[in-house]
Amino acid sequence: MPIVANFEDLKSLTFDFIIVGGGSAGCALASRISEDSTCSVLLVEAGSLSSHPLIRVPIGVGKIWSRRLFDWRLNSSKTSSLNHREIELMRGKLLGGSSSINAMSYVRGAPADFDGWRDAGCDGWSFEEVEPFFRKVENWTGPQTSRRGIDGPVTVSPAKSTDILYDAWFKAATSCGYEVIDDYNSLPDWVPLEGFARSQQTIGNGYRVTAWSAYLAKHLQRSNLHILTDTHVARVKLKNNQADELDLVTRRNQHRSLKIGGTLILSAGAFHTPHILMQSGIGSEAVLKRANIPMLIKSEDVGRHYRDHMAVQINFRRKDKGEFHYNMRLDRIGFNFPRAALFGKGPATKLPGAMHGFARLSPRALVPDIQFLFRGAPKHAAPWWPLISSGYEDGFGIRPVLLHPASHGTVEALSDDPLKPPKIDGRYLNEPEDIERMLEGIEIAMTLADAPAMKEFIADKQSPIPSDRKSRIEWIRQTAVTAHHPCGTCRMSPQNSAPLDTDLRLRGVDNMLVVDASVFPRTISGNINACVYMLAEKTAAMLTSPSREL
Repeated sequence: MPIVANFEDLKSLTFDFIIVGGGSAGCALASRISEDSTCSVLLVEAGSLSSHPLIRVPIGVGKIWSRRLFDWRLNSSKTSSLNHREIELMRGKLLGGSSSINAMSYVRGAPADFDGWRDAGCDGWSFEEVEPFFRKVENWTGPQTSRRGIDGPVTVSPAKSTDILYDAWFKAATSCGYEVIDDYNSLPDWVPLEGFARSQQTIGNGYRVTAWSAYLAKHLQRSNLHILTDTHVARVKLKNNQADELDLVTRRNQHRSLKIGGTLILSAGAFHTPHILMQSGIGSEAVLKRANIPMLIKSEDVGRHYRDHMAVQINFRRKDKGEFHYNMRLDRIGFNFPRAALFGKGPATKLPGAMHGFARLSPRALVPDIQFLFRGAPKHAAPWWPLISSGYEDGFGIRPVLLHPASHGTVEALSDDPLKPPKIDGRYLNEPEDIERMLEGIEIAMTLADAPAMKEFIADKQSPIPSDRKSRIEWIRQTAVTAHHPCGTCRMSPQNSAPLDTDLRLRGVDNMLVVDASVFPRTISGNINACVYMLAEKTAAMLTSPSREL
């Protein structure tokens, strides 16, 4: 299987399946479909292949984020509901996509999330029907149960941090009436997702597990699998209700055309998938007209219903320095980072975040309203040397995340230039009920922090955030950011107004599907990467079944 960065180096120009986007869904689809040696597959990725140590070593994620490496460098438009701020929207631009730059959290979501998809008319997407595909993804290294997969490509491990800070957080949660969950991805039937637990992370043998490393890196010998990198898909040309050709832009800014002889799958993510559709003349009549793009298929909901998980970070100063601070001393990190990169061993393989929490704001709720993310080190953590200073001021934090926002935004093409980024208007926290639920999540977080178990860790004499309602709302609007879980911009639904049917086929085009987080009909209760893997596994099974229609 050749990986080529030049269009002219492709050994074939005829494929049964062309997949646009080499992220979590794209890599999984390419791997599973190419298991059938009679199916030829081309995966097209705008970024490159990278084995950079900052990707492989788990704690390298901090540098990736601060420098916005391997990133499309997208930002939202100025958001009036967030004091007219532009919100950073990191998405991975490389083979592996955002699985190569995310926080490595593996969260399926609540079973009731998927039953909600079914109840919304998406037949085939109940939890009972999707659970086998979650198991197919997983190589779970924790305590085994019949509900977890143990021989899948994606290694999922319990968090390895031994920081005693998390023992205190668990005691705080228990004292506040919350349960400690053994496995939030393996709940007993009918038990709602609520409580606190050790994080589960896509880390295996000390290394970050990406969609590339899990699904494709081991299958380079397949002659029916081809990968074209450094190539931007500009648009899809349609003919007789078929996706007929791809317009491509190479890294040298040369334009090429590729005939589509079989099935086209868009897996470019919640921002780029709708943008490619709009550039192809598929979308809202008004949006296409403003962008000077001729409309070929009117699909008003392309780029609409964009939702994301908004979050605020509550930081505390730490009385005594923790284990992550200890390991960031210059000589220690200078030894342990190469050790982790070369051998997958040592403290650099352990993330300082090791805990997740979920809370319902009403006992009648079927799914949690708030997720809590925990960090065991401050954002400004950096190597230090005792001859110069005692190091950075240590700290930690808790991050309430609004899981099911009422607010939703849009993704729109701004012009007919496919290389110009889309306009992303999140309208984050625009609905009053979202602010109210965020306030409740913050109150829970502060109650946990005020528990007796946390007293020996928190150095702050006063609250690190405003106490009165008006000031706290202003603080939310000034500091809230996304948790990087965009979805819903090309949703599936039985309703003809939706871009996709419930088999993820694009309405109006006979040989085209969308498989990525843009298809979500509703948000899920947690990080979205596991769910995207599931989507790809389920769709690949459909496409390779003997009764497949496409």
